[in-house]
Amino acid sequence: MTTLFAPGTMRPSVNATLLRFVLIVLGFLFVISLWGFYASIRPPKIISSLTPRDLKMNYEDVSFRTADGLTLRGWHIPCAKTTDKTLILLHGYPADKGNILPALAFLHGDFNLLLFDFRYLGQSEGSYSTAGAKEVEDLLAAVQFLKTRGVKEVGVWGFSMGGAVALMAIEKAPEIKAVIAESSYASLAHMALELFGIPLLNYPVAYLVGLWAKLFLGIDLRDVSPAQRVRHTNVPILLIHSSADAVIPFSHARSLQAALKNNPRAEFWFHEGVAHGQLAADYQSRVGNFFYKNL
Repeated sequence: MTTLFAPGTMRPSVNATLLRFVLIVLGFLFVISLWGFYASIRPPKIISSLTPRDLKMNYEDVSFRTADGLTLRGWHIPCAKTTDKTLILLHGYPADKGNILPALAFLHGDFNLLLFDFRYLGQSEGSYSTAGAKEVEDLLAAVQFLKTRGVKEVGVWGFSMGGAVALMAIEKAPEIKAVIAESSYASLAHMALELFGIPLLNYPVAYLVGLWAKLFLGIDLRDVSPAQRVRHTNVPILLIHSSADAVIPFSHARSLQAALKNNPRAEFWFHEGVAHGQLAADYQSRVGNFFYKNL
C-alpha cells in the first residue's frame, strides 16, 4: 500500500496540540475574566421604590458632588427630636439607599440620618461601580455635605460593600467618630479569588480581573483593603458578621478582627445561622446603643 505523504508529515505534532490547548485555555481565561470584570463594574441595579414618606418620616431630597465630579443623590432625614447626633447609612452592592431604610428606620428616633446612593447605583450618577474602591470618595463627599450644614462629627453604618467603605474612609475623615461595619469584606483582592471559584483557574482569573481593573480603572485591588486601612485606628468600631454568611465569607471577619487587635475600642458581634443581610436578635438595641455611647 502506498501513501501520498511520508509517515508523520500530516499528523499534528505533540507540541502543536499542546500549543492549541494552551491557546484555548488562555482564550477562555481572557473571555471569562473580562466578562467577570465587566459584570462586576456594571451589575444589574436593585432599585427600591420605598421612600421615608412611606415610613411616616419627614425628609429632604439632597444631592452633592464627589471630588471626581459625580452627583450623588440621597435623603436627609432629621431626627424626630432635636439633636446634633448624625449618622450616615451606607447600602450594599448592587442595591440602593431604599434597600436598607426599613431595617434602620428605628435610628430615626435618636439620630439625624443621611442615606445616599453610591456612584452608578440607585439614582446617583456614574458609569460603573468599583465595589468599594472609589466609593470611599462618595462617603467623603457625604461628610463634606454634612459639614456645610454644621455637622462636624458623624457615625457611619455600612452593610457589605458599605461596611468596607466605612472602614476605609476612617483614615481620611477625622469627622467619623464611630463605625458599624456589617458583613464587610477585608480585602477586595481576596473577594475576587473567592467569587471566581473555578478550581485551579480561580487564581489566573482573579489575576486577570485585577489586571483589567488596573488598566481600565487605575485601581489596584490589593489596595482596596479595609483590613490594612484600620490597623492603626482607635475609632470605636463594631464589626458584625455571621459564620453562615454565604456572600462575604467569615474569614474576612477574622482578618478584620486581627487587624483591629490593637484597637481597645473595637467590638465584635459574631453569630451563627444568620444569612447575609439578615438581622440578628437584639439588633436594634445593640446598634442604637453603640452609636449613642460613642457620639
